[in-house]
Amino acid sequence: MVKFFFLTGIFLLFFSTSVVSQDTSFHRKVTVFKDTTVVVDDDTTWTETYCMDDFFETNEKVTNPARTYLVTKSKKTISLKTFLNTLAMAPDHMLKDLDGDGKKELVISHFTGGMHCCDEVFVYRPVAPNKYQYVFKTFAGNACMTEDGTLAFDFYESYGYFFTCYACAYADTSEPAPIAVTSIRLRYHKGKVQVVPSDPELRSRIRDNLAKLSEKPYQPLREDFDQDDGLRKAFALNLAVYHYTFGRNLATTKKLFDQFYKFPDAKVVWGEFVRLLNWIRSKNDF
Repeated sequence: MVKFFFLTGIFLLFFSTSVVSQDTSFHRKVTVFKDTTVVVDDDTTWTETYCMDDFFETNEKVTNPARTYLVTKSKKTISLKTFLNTLAMAPDHMLKDLDGDGKKELVISHFTGGMHCCDEVFVYRPVAPNKYQYVFKTFAGNACMTEDGTLAFDFYESYGYFFTCYACAYADTSEPAPIAVTSIRLRYHKGKVQVVPSDPELRSRIRDNLAKLSEKPYQPLREDFDQDDGLRKAFALNLAVYHYTFGRNLATTKKLFDQFYKFPDAKVVWGEFVRLLNWIRSKNDF
């Protein structure tokens, strides 16, 4: 058994390294403040996008975390210092008026660690001097807080292995090709988190993307471990953005799926899409 897990680990390490040379730009469609080149080996590099760093570096910090208190989601009161010590990697915090009401919210971020994932972002609202109450948390990769107080939430981490490899993004050289759609925007307003409404242009773009994807050749998967070239993931990302941006109505999302996904494995693909959608809901407060 030990040998099995050791060999499995070696395989996963080799596999995750070997796919990096594929197109990874598809899931980097968030607001960019800083790019860092990551060297995998002598021949392979790719660019990771970070925007949290600048956001936290340019805003006010709490001066005394030990005497600043948080009311957590479970209604327990702890110090900010204690809470930061519970977080996994590189925790940071700042104070910023997110909704323009003259009161500064407390925003906390950290990286959970692990392959490809994840950024956790917490928002607490002021309820008394040096005291903040939990409002919401997001859990996703490529989370990006911007200076206008909105948070870009990218679905790529959740659907990264959707019937394909993490680095596999559907490549289309036709003109015009589908336009990558992977993220939504969230904003805090009067004690609540909201999905920033979009416009008919995004709705048309998603429908146009799905129409183009539906015309691509079907790629049958003969075994559970088979992978396509990212076609199913492209469907899923467009549908996830549509679902959260336009009312979060599962029946409407299913109707859109049925209209464009005409392949024989539709039932299986829809089931996995919904499973991950429910997982996202369980990890986030929006």
